[in-house]
Amino acid sequence: MPAAPKSAYQRLQDRFAKIIDINNAAAILNKDAETVMPKNSAEDRSRQIMALAEVAHNLIKDPKVEEWLDDAEQDKKNLSKIDQRNLTLMRRAWVAQAGLSDELATEIARIGNEGEKLHTELRKTGDWSKMKDWYKHSFDVMRTVGEIRKEKLGMASVYEALLDSFSPDIADATVAHEFAALEKALPGLIREAVDLQKKGPQPLPLKGPFPQEQQAELSRRLTEAMGFDFTRGKMFAIDAHPSTGGSASDVRFTTDASDENSFLSAVYSTVHEAGHALYEQGTPLKHRYEPVGASMGMAVHESQSGIMERNAAHEPEFFRYLEKQAREVFNRPNDPALSAENLQLLANQVNPSFIRIEADELTYPAHILLRYKLEKELIENKLAIDDLPKAWNDGMQKLLGIAPPDNSKGCMQDVHWPTGAVGYFPAYALGNMIAAQLYAAATKAHPEIPKELATGNFKPLREWLKKNIHSKGSELTTDALLIAATGEKLNAKYYLDHLSRRYTGKPYAPQAAANANKHHKTKKPGT
Repeated sequence: MPAAPKSAYQRLQDRFAKIIDINNAAAILNKDAETVMPKNSAEDRSRQIMALAEVAHNLIKDPKVEEWLDDAEQDKKNLSKIDQRNLTLMRRAWVAQAGLSDELATEIARIGNEGEKLHTELRKTGDWSKMKDWYKHSFDVMRTVGEIRKEKLGMASVYEALLDSFSPDIADATVAHEFAALEKALPGLIREAVDLQKKGPQPLPLKGPFPQEQQAELSRRLTEAMGFDFTRGKMFAIDAHPSTGGSASDVRFTTDASDENSFLSAVYSTVHEAGHALYEQGTPLKHRYEPVGASMGMAVHESQSGIMERNAAHEPEFFRYLEKQAREVFNRPNDPALSAENLQLLANQVNPSFIRIEADELTYPAHILLRYKLEKELIENKLAIDDLPKAWNDGMQKLLGIAPPDNSKGCMQDVHWPTGAVGYFPAYALGNMIAAQLYAAATKAHPEIPKELATGNFKPLREWLKKNIHSKGSELTTDALLIAATGEKLNAKYYLDHLSRRYTGKPYAPQAAANANKHHKTKKPGT
């Protein structure tokens, strides 16, 4: 007896499984190129990756896929709840890949490639006259993309449609509300932390060299303590920007162990990337070949790296574990700079600076607030490209009390805008915000979490995250995920309380912060 014909939804499942397989293969080839590929193999590898990308794109752009989506959505009521969610994610993926014209898709790819080259070439000069026309073109193209996504996905605004491509299911209204709380509180918190830091004990500097091989061993120990499954993934210590890629059953991540004058950079790049990797390893394997089985986009992904790096690995107890490991690995049993207390002081320095990627934990969200405000105004045509440098400098002065001396330390420092990644920046701060809220819930459920870190035992935290976040894949919206894990939607109060307790030693008090900012506004310029 012949088999019953497959439904439109089942055909979509088959097609997306094949696309996911191809994308996973490309991801492994990318990580291989970054870590172990011979240097003269780059041309072949580039062709291989481009070929796979073309095959995957053609598979999703096939007119049958749109027909299957339409048919499956007509029959949506007969699908299970998780299959309905899967169908929603399939539609979103189709819009991103095939909902645009060939000409627009080609131009997006060109902006990504040529924008990165221009950024590399012109960033150090800070010559805005040579870069501003490209920025304008990039924002014009992405505005068009946002208009299409808004219409096809029913988003509230063009900017929200772009935001959703990086932080799915987080409304721009939510971002605006929570970021407003940050903007109100941060300047006062930063000033208070800097004042306290000046009055407090000063850290002893680390004195290298700390050989790369030994830093790699320290990174391996940290990764093992965190619970990374080395039978389903691999860590590489390299001299390059850290990153994570691969698939749920083959996660590869890199850490930067190149600074022989300090090992803290390697420690935190390792913990950060291992947090990403643990998330990938914890996604539901039964749905690994469906969109619903994937991680939930950049905001939630950044929360999983952030909760390990900024929450767990900055706890006082963690530094006792780090001291023990560092003394053993570097064979420095009596070096006073390696004491837990000194390592904690070094890791928690606050210093307002121009460059986002070099910012400390407390000042970092100010960098994101500025970029969020400016890119939104540019997309909404409320800010002209010609006025971007001045708006940037004014914003830095308002948020951090400093203004960059040139555009290389200002509006030209990041690669995101010239490559079309508009809407990406909020994910960084949203991730840290979500991390603080999750950590508060995890430590409430398991008060032993900080204490266990003193011996390098991440298991209580890791298992809570796997149960409440990792294993959910993309089954829930962000709001639903946070409500299930913490009892409420995204709320900046947890992040502000985390920052206040760590850097001022007291819980966050909104009224005190408002008074501090009010007092600050009455100061004369330069004071």
